[in-house]
This record gives sequence, structure tokens and C-alpha cells, in this order.
Amino acid sequence: MTHAIPKFQSSGVLWVLVVSNIDLTKNTSRMKPSAFLNSSIKDFVVNVNNDYRYMKTGYYVSLHAEILGNPVIPSSENIIDASRTPILLLKASKAGIPTLPYLVTGSVKQITSTFAFPVVVFAVNPFSYDGFKIARNRSGLYRAVKSLGMNYKFAVCAQPFMGEMISFKSIFGKCQLDESFRRISEKVYDVFKIPLCKLHVQHIEGDVYLCGLQPLKKEELLPSDLKMISEEISQISKHGEDVLD
Repeated sequence: MTHAIPKFQSSGVLWVLVVSNIDLTKNTSRMKPSAFLNSSIKDFVVNVNNDYRYMKTGYYVSLHAEILGNPVIPSSENIIDASRTPILLLKASKAGIPTLPYLVTGSVKQITSTFAFPVVVFAVNPFSYDGFKIARNRSGLYRAVKSLGMNYKFAVCAQPFMGEMISFKSIFGKCQLDESFRRISEKVYDVFKIPLCKLHVQHIEGDVYLCGLQPLKKEELLPSDLKMISEEISQISKHGEDVLD
């Protein structure tokens, strides 16, 4: 849905407030999250953070922007949805993004009765974000479920492991891999509008399937990434309310 934002525009240019915990290139001005969270600024907010998880600073920046009535990328709803693997996969599948079958359960027996080994396991609980674990046998699956489920307190999201697992950075939907990976990255950004993240995909016989999404570490961001972020922010400023489609 497109939101009308005329009060934030002048002569076709969008007034953008960049709130970021990352030192961007010198030609991109930014406000630190701590300053923004103590402000009542009215502006279109681009929340650039390496970690948008629930109850982290990146999440609260988007929530604060929404409380002030500001358009913001990403929205707090999209942050929550993208960080929960089953919801991520459900929404992605509905949007036409290739995904694999998945099962949300805390039962090893249910996983083994549904999928053959090997399987890939993602955490579902909001307190664990260790990426994923690949279980190649029953004992490995027990260890994965116990670890990612915090000693079986939470369910996990299990998927069949059918190819090569590849993880890569997505920056405003852009990545440095070939076309099939770029399409996935662009589509995930179109749906969730998460500026910075790491995508986990399976590459199976030439096809690419979305499996998970997780935060980036600051040290993973290279000078070329910071330049790309600045270029994307400049494009957002030029394209006005189209960025909220």
C-alpha cells in the first residue's frame, strides 16, 4: 500500500531522515538512534541498522517513528515478520518467492517422520539467532533442536536440506551474486523492506529457495557496502513516495 506523504516532500524530493548506528560515507548525514529516540522529529525515516531484532535498538527506532506518525523503512511489523522464520517463509511464498516445505515443531519425531535426513533447522524463539544448524542424523537433530529451542522450551523451524546452503548480504535488496540470487534479494526487500540483512538460501539444481534471514554483524559491512547504502539512500530521496509501495 502506498501512503501519501505530501508534507514530507518538496519539488519531488523526499526529505529523508537517516537514523543509523553505522558510520556511513561522509556525504550521507545521519542521526544516531539514541538522539532520535529522544526526539519528536517529523520526517520520513530510513532506519539503517545492522540488527533489527525485536527489543533491539533498530526495532525501537522504527516503532518510535511510527508513534510520531512518520513513514519509516522498515516498519515494525515487517521487522517482526522477517525475524520469525515461519512467518518470513509464509509471506515470501504468498508473494511468489521460492521457498521449501517447512515444519514448526519441538518434536524430533515429527521432524523425522516428515523429512528425510539431512535437514536444516532454524530457531523460532525471539532470544536465539544463531543462524541455522544442519542435522545429518538423529543425534545431530536432537542437538540442533535442543540448542535452537533453548533446551526444548521453544519450537524450531525445520526444512529439508536438498542442495547447497548459501548466505549473503542484502543491502536494500542488492547483492553481489548472480541473477538468480539477485532476484531473491530484490523480492525479499520488496516484501519486507529490510535495508540490511543476511539471507540464507538453498541452491538446488540451478534454482534458489529462500530459507531464512538474520541480522548482519557490523564487521561484515565493508567500505563498498557503506558506499552502496549511501547511494540507495540518495535514490530513495529522489523517488519520493514510490519507496513506500
